[in-house]
Amino acid sequence: MRALLVNPWITDFKCHDFWIKPFGLLKIATLLKSGGFEIDFMDCLNRFDKDMPEEYKKIKEYGKGDFYFEEIEKPECYKKISRKYKRYGLPKEVFLKKLEQIKKPDIILVTSNMSYTYEGTFEMIKILKEKFLLTPLILGGIYATICYSHSKEKSGADLIWQGNVNNNFIRLINNATGSKIEYLSEENNFNEILPDYSLYFDENGKYNIPYVVTKFTNGCPFSCTYCAIKLFSDGYYKRDKKSILKELDIYKSFGVKNIAFYDDALLYRTVFIKDLLKDIIKNRYEFNFHTPNGLHAAYIDEEIAGLLKNAGFVDLRVSLESSDFEIQKATGGKITNDIFKNAINNLKKAGFKNSDIGVYILAGLPGQTFESILKDIEFVKQFKVKIKLANYSPIPGTADYLRLKNNIMAELKAEPLKQNEFYFLTINPDYDWQMNEEVKKIINEYNNSID
Repeated sequence: MRALLVNPWITDFKCHDFWIKPFGLLKIATLLKSGGFEIDFMDCLNRFDKDMPEEYKKIKEYGKGDFYFEEIEKPECYKKISRKYKRYGLPKEVFLKKLEQIKKPDIILVTSNMSYTYEGTFEMIKILKEKFLLTPLILGGIYATICYSHSKEKSGADLIWQGNVNNNFIRLINNATGSKIEYLSEENNFNEILPDYSLYFDENGKYNIPYVVTKFTNGCPFSCTYCAIKLFSDGYYKRDKKSILKELDIYKSFGVKNIAFYDDALLYRTVFIKDLLKDIIKNRYEFNFHTPNGLHAAYIDEEIAGLLKNAGFVDLRVSLESSDFEIQKATGGKITNDIFKNAINNLKKAGFKNSDIGVYILAGLPGQTFESILKDIEFVKQFKVKIKLANYSPIPGTADYLRLKNNIMAELKAEPLKQNEFYFLTINPDYDWQMNEEVKKIINEYNNSID
């Protein structure tokens, strides 16, 4: 049996390789191989593909970099946004050439990125269905999960899969192809399956990408009102330590230096993470660990801070979101200003420099004002750490989405493109495009002063 796995283009106003990899799709590849499938894999967001223009293979700090892009026509609803609209990823003609070399698959699996980037996914599905008309194509991922009805009606996929992989997913694959993939169990569950990075090996059998992504845990025990994690994961799961260390040994053999965590609550089980960090230090892996999803400040005590430093964590991201007590309470109550202050002080005591720490603040939450965001900036400035602005993007199924006016909810649900943060700035009555530009200017000037 053959399976074609595809990570499609992203269509958006901005996109950078901030350690982006189709983590779930790579785990599915491992699962399919265990059932005897041969895998063809096409990652349109692989900057290090041998056919990618050389200038886009340049490595910036810690393996990050810029994607190749082609400017494309804006959808009608984006006409008033004064930024260029682009298709990010592998040049289209290169992809089509690669597709000609693919043998006919028995099944095609396409993942999807954010809900408002679906145009790249649709374009991909159209190409694949024209090439392999009778091959069943399953669409999964973020957009498919959040916008199930829209994707079912308009994507062109034969089947839509919502959420994480489970035994119903395996049953779907087995029924569609006649394969006999073994079902998951409590001991052999999808959280413990390792991603198949061999799909990125070059002709010499070498992994030539400067980073990998991983998860030590899955899910999140918190219920932040702006977050969609509950749509993807029930509860909270911490992986087997032996499996994690085995995985890190594999990455060490690759020669890779940078590992980014996709965990949503990495530090939640403090005994577990402390024990694991001690083993990482003992084994002297010499990785650079990154936390793009943000760390929960409440769990950064003095011991954790020291372990993070000694284990190789760099360029930390810490989640604040807002310094306003009422907003903190209304969005889930996971943080207070005192908790945040204590976390930053512990990180600095552990040896992290000001420039090593980036603090996420949210802008554009329903009811959040321009003045409130300015206060957040002034609050973070006290600690002389970097500020990372995260513009609010309304996600159907979240509590904050339900706080929007009915007409706006209906508009965003009917057209997922309008869930884009840039579009939302054009209709948000409390925080608009001009305000956002002023906030970005203030933050950039401040960040440039941090050393």
